[in-house]
Amino acid sequence: MSLMMPAPADTARPTDTRTLGFVRVTTYRGAARPVVHDPESATRPYLLLGLHTTGRATLDRRGTTEACGPDDLFLCDGTEPFVLHQAGDFVLHLVRIPRHALAVTDRQVRALTDRAPFADGPVAPLLGSLLRQLAAAPGQSSGTALRLSASIAELVALLAAAEDLDPGPKDHGREREALVRRLRAYVDAHLWDRNLTPASVAAAQHISLRYLHRLFEDQGSTVGRWIQHRRLEEARRELARPGRADITVAAVARRWGFASASHFSRSFRAAYGIAPSDWRDGRTRPSGQTAQNPDV
Repeated sequence: MSLMMPAPADTARPTDTRTLGFVRVTTYRGAARPVVHDPESATRPYLLLGLHTTGRATLDRRGTTEACGPDDLFLCDGTEPFVLHQAGDFVLHLVRIPRHALAVTDRQVRALTDRAPFADGPVAPLLGSLLRQLAAAPGQSSGTALRLSASIAELVALLAAAEDLDPGPKDHGREREALVRRLRAYVDAHLWDRNLTPASVAAAQHISLRYLHRLFEDQGSTVGRWIQHRRLEEARRELARPGRADITVAAVARRWGFASASHFSRSFRAAYGIAPSDWRDGRTRPSGQTAQNPDV
């Protein structure tokens, strides 16, 4: 899925770029402007490891939008486009790591680049601290620089190994059932959030996106369909609540995280075979009373 890239004049420019062994560290700093990664047309595979030391942003990639705060790490496939929309003054470091320098499998790379920005776990704080020190440190000798770049690659490989420690097919049935209950409870508590995505659910529960999808496949569904199903259920319940005949379809759509009233109405009709305004009016208005502007 292609991204709508901001105009070049509106995007941030690097303030510093330096080579450290086999990695390249690029720093951006300044007022709120998007940082755009537009991959080169022909290049060897590489990853981009990102860290905000100051500021907050939203990360747009692969058709998803994820929050990214100070000290959050994120990894992106360097051959894919992404945009970081900065919310204010910021300092961002992007570390380019050649794919061949990483002792990780393609599956592990996908898991890392699917994961929402994070700062937790046993490895991320170590890697974040190292990147902060490198960004603030003066130039290194070639031998030291090479060892430091190797340390970065090793910590990224440890991150990948930590992803593989997620419970897999051999975990106990009761543990899987308990995890699914927690996942569904988390979804229920965040239905109002338009940024609720499979990636954000996985990050909040400290599991990989890959394993999250596998859990819901075992339940005969997908994460996205479950979120949609629960939003529609709660919206239908609210529209039929006694004494709420004046509630608008648009207000209910906003309350339960739908992007727009029209999207909500289409989804509601597809699920239940009736327009949300007709469902509301048939249950909340006295017989013979007509609605005024029912979908406003």
